[in-house]
Amino acid sequence: MSGHLRRAGELVGRYLDHVREHAPVEATRLGIRDRDGELPDLSTDALAARSRDLAVLAAEVRAAAAALPGQVNGDDREAAADLRLLADDLEYRQFLLDVRPRYVLDPLAALETISAGIHEHLRRVDLPQTEQRRRLAAATARARRVPVLLEQAGSLLRSSPAPHLGVALDRLPGLVKLVRDELPRRAEQIGGDVTHARDAGEVAAEGLEAYGALLDELHDEPAAGWRLGPEQHEVTLRAALGTAMSPTEIERRARAWLEEICAELAELSGASWERRFPGERRPDDVNDRIRRVLAQVADGSVHRDDLVAEARSAVDEAREFAIASELADVPPADRLTVTEAPEYLRGIAVAFITQAPPLEPDTGCTYYLSPVPDTWDDDLAESFLREYNPAQLRSLAIHEGYPGHFVQLEHASQHPRVARRLLGRPAFAEGWAVYIEREAVKAGFGDGDTSAVSGEDYRLTQRKLELRIASNALLDVGLHAGDLDDDGALELLTRTAFQERAEAEGKLVRAKVTSGQLCSYFVGGEEMCDLRREFEAAAGAGFDQRAFHQAVLSHGTPTVSIVRDALLDDAPVRRPFATGA
Repeated sequence: MSGHLRRAGELVGRYLDHVREHAPVEATRLGIRDRDGELPDLSTDALAARSRDLAVLAAEVRAAAAALPGQVNGDDREAAADLRLLADDLEYRQFLLDVRPRYVLDPLAALETISAGIHEHLRRVDLPQTEQRRRLAAATARARRVPVLLEQAGSLLRSSPAPHLGVALDRLPGLVKLVRDELPRRAEQIGGDVTHARDAGEVAAEGLEAYGALLDELHDEPAAGWRLGPEQHEVTLRAALGTAMSPTEIERRARAWLEEICAELAELSGASWERRFPGERRPDDVNDRIRRVLAQVADGSVHRDDLVAEARSAVDEAREFAIASELADVPPADRLTVTEAPEYLRGIAVAFITQAPPLEPDTGCTYYLSPVPDTWDDDLAESFLREYNPAQLRSLAIHEGYPGHFVQLEHASQHPRVARRLLGRPAFAEGWAVYIEREAVKAGFGDGDTSAVSGEDYRLTQRKLELRIASNALLDVGLHAGDLDDDGALELLTRTAFQERAEAEGKLVRAKVTSGQLCSYFVGGEEMCDLRREFEAAAGAGFDQRAFHQAVLSHGTPTVSIVRDALLDDAPVRRPFATGA
């Protein structure tokens, strides 16, 4: 190990110390256990100390990067990459603390801290009961600290963007239920102290209800702006997502991709029209034809109570296909758990995956699927279920599970350096999932007996997903760096991307609340496909797709440019799951 790589490792250790000191909930997520019962200090003095510590560490990282030689390879290239990832992470932390302070502008920040802090302790029901009881005690201790954290958060909160306030109020009942009902229920299940858990839950619930009253009062205050603007949006794209692609380039590519995919959908819908609608004249309007065919695919939607079971079946199919197609090494099945998202985590994303803690890499991933909310009426539920029909659930299973996020994140969890298990970038993670789903289409998922849905329905659905990916990028760029309004956004999603109204309205809220994140799918997919084209062109007829995929999966979840540098330098290929299937 070179001295530069050793120094980078020391700074990553300092970074972990910073997280442990200032962000105990995040520390738990990373696998640091000695502050499991604590919540962060949001006093002005503590936040000022956090800002100072970040600035000092960022300066040391810059100095370490400046000490590297001009041309780097081997260990020094690895050090340069780790330092780049660390510098970007520190910059974004400072951005959220000092430039666009979340606790001042976003009521969701405190609620997410609480939900993550308690959920992280309760989500593992497969552990020995002694460890479950230890984690329950830590969750109970955190519950007792909820009123203090919310009092501090309330004193910081001056105003809120309307979308953030709406989602926060929607999530409050689920959080109250978590602390008031789930804590004592879990204590009873595992033989813990039920009275202690119930008392702590009541303390937390009262704090949450008081915070809810404060949020209700914010309705009468002028709303803060949710739009980032071009400069702050650029920071999010670069430092948080991990891409250097400009909003202008994103928009240009996304519009071109929309045109190409619409042409493909027109061809696919035309080719299947006679079979789907025998004897009925094919519409002259291409968009009408596409919409009719996609609606016919959605007619196969499941009942609201069967959504999660259908999603599990889709994951099983995706795993079998990933093994048979040999697109990449497949981790053991027992490293992925598929389950419903708890109520307190619902409200934005329909499906998401959590990876193993970086310091506990052998604990596997969990795939959460949000069921139809109980509060939705039948019409709204039907719209949602038609959007997430069986073919769409297969697309999710490939994207989130096999050979998508799960396969990539599990490879990352086995990287020997903490930096690469710790400092992940969304553009790479989403880019892999988007890219590999395209490869699954080429490899024939849905054909023959690979799935309960037809290959034709799956390909139509996957192309619709491609429309969604491109339109999401246009939505994010237009809302935060342009002048796109709500009406224009909904028209883009429902007319251009053929999304159901309920999904489109949810996506609009998500775009406003999670700025930048919706770009990661399209941007990452573009960068990953660019990488594939570059190396396939260089290799010519000797290109080995699986070898390329394993090389890409060997470097954690960094930026695509870091992986490119590693591949050009002939970095070692890691195959921790070469016999995992």
